[in-house]
Amino acid sequence: MLPERVRRFIESEALLQPGQRVVVGVSGGVDSMVLLEVLRRLGYRPVVAHVNYRLRGADSDADEALVRRFCRRHRLPLRVARIDLKVRTGGRAIQATARQVRYAFFRRVALREGIDVVAVAHQHDDQAETLLLNLVRGSGLEGLLGMRPKRRLSRENVWLVRPLLPVSRAEIEAWARAEGIPWREDVSNASLHYRRAVIRHEVLPLLARHFGPGVAERLAHTAELLRAYYEATFLPDLRRRWQEVANEPDRALRLEPLRMQPPVWQQRLILEALRRWLPGAPQRHRVVAQALCLLQAQPGRRLELPQGTIWRDRDALRFRPRQRATWPDEGLLEPDRPLPLAGGTLVATLLEAVPERLDEGAPLVAYVDADRIRWPLRVRRWRPGDRMQPLGMTGHRKISDLLTDLKVPVDRRDRCYVVSQDGEIVWLVGYRLAEPFRVRPETRRVVKLCWKPDPPLPEKQ
Repeated sequence: MLPERVRRFIESEALLQPGQRVVVGVSGGVDSMVLLEVLRRLGYRPVVAHVNYRLRGADSDADEALVRRFCRRHRLPLRVARIDLKVRTGGRAIQATARQVRYAFFRRVALREGIDVVAVAHQHDDQAETLLLNLVRGSGLEGLLGMRPKRRLSRENVWLVRPLLPVSRAEIEAWARAEGIPWREDVSNASLHYRRAVIRHEVLPLLARHFGPGVAERLAHTAELLRAYYEATFLPDLRRRWQEVANEPDRALRLEPLRMQPPVWQQRLILEALRRWLPGAPQRHRVVAQALCLLQAQPGRRLELPQGTIWRDRDALRFRPRQRATWPDEGLLEPDRPLPLAGGTLVATLLEAVPERLDEGAPLVAYVDADRIRWPLRVRRWRPGDRMQPLGMTGHRKISDLLTDLKVPVDRRDRCYVVSQDGEIVWLVGYRLAEPFRVRPETRRVVKLCWKPDPPLPEKQ
């Protein structure tokens, strides 16, 4: 029986705890309706989240009505978002925007309900489609990986789970018919205007005719094997090579260790640097190849990108985001989302264990008790009158007095940032942590705050 298979998969992958509350993304299609019913029968407590994009007029409203009827019949809580997606996108990039809107809504529902798991209805055939789609795009190894059964959806520790991954689309539809589960067909899914629909309705059936009906299952299995290899072998190797080559505080790749890497690893390390240090920069092969050319260039040569500059120093490739003209001097900080600012980038990372050394990386790194943090944190320049309780002290002191005592040059004081929560200063960036947020013996999780100052950029040659 399908519910039993799903239950075993949930247990083997530790996706849910028995009887747990879970946000379930439900479109009204067969996959999500079956997911909802299976989780309900297995004793979980769903909170249903539905997005009406208003793309198909009355059909979109009928999808919502079906979900509402089902939730009323089974007394399930329902949260609905209505968004005019065509107006928001201007008719462009509709699928990508819909995905962003959908997951942002699921995350908000989870946070409002105090739930830390969101379940979606990706199944076995989706794995095969994703692999083929990314293969023809030329996305490289990471585009060929199977979807993980569980991944982090939110920096607030909300997780996304996929309980139907071991089940095929045909099995889902057969079970829905046998059990009388209602669902609606989205006719736009058959439109060959979308590339995934071409893969689903033309490419996979063609492959099945020539290579047998199990081709989708074999492709999905290949994607899962690639992910297992990636996580067990590739990622540890990448971390080791990154440590050999990267100078994190300076946002630089050291030239000699980089040159000693095989060409394929040179490309991957530059790609990693783009992702970490120039977030949003294009990650296409052409950009990586242009950056590689700097290895043989004269010092001072540079590659200009919309998000920043890669320049060839005497002993390193340095990655510098756009300066004050582009980046603000305040913003909101969330975990794993670098915040580019005038003068550098601030990064918050949630760690599930307390590091052995809390002074590692100081003064540009600070560790705070994660359970005392409410996201997002506000980052801004310090202002006259700002006060904080420095680490190890019982009283508060003016920031201006602290900077004087620390002998910070006058011309640098105006450029200092503070990280604050509800008006209370957490960290005088690069100088002092606040006592209320320190890591204590009972602390179980920490947030690593890291300031990455921009390196000086030489004059153009």
